[in-house]
Amino acid sequence: MEPKPTQKKETTQAHKVTVFLLLFFYPLGIIVMWFWPKWKLRVKLALTALPILLGIIYFSVIAVFVDPTLDDKLRPLNNCISACSTSKENDLCARGCQEKFIQDNSFLR
Repeated sequence: MEPKPTQKKETTQAHKVTVFLLLFFYPLGIIVMWFWPKWKLRVKLALTALPILLGIIYFSVIAVFVDPTLDDKLRPLNNCISACSTSKENDLCARGCQEKFIQDNSFLR
């Protein structure tokens, strides 16, 4: 009996295609990796879970550093500018609101 070289060639091509898809079309590469070639389970889990974990960490760090009370701090400025929209001298009124807001709030200095 002779070994079948075509099966080995197909497996090698499947791995190459999967690696290509993982590098350039990540979500599609994950799907192909799980269903097409015979990858080890720990490699599949690592390549699937690592980006998810990194995404969770990334958004957690952003949530910590973004001030959720920024809208509350900007509310007086927005209210003042809204009141200016009925004024004839809209630009001057809005500039005055901005200058007053900057003077009142030290976090912008």
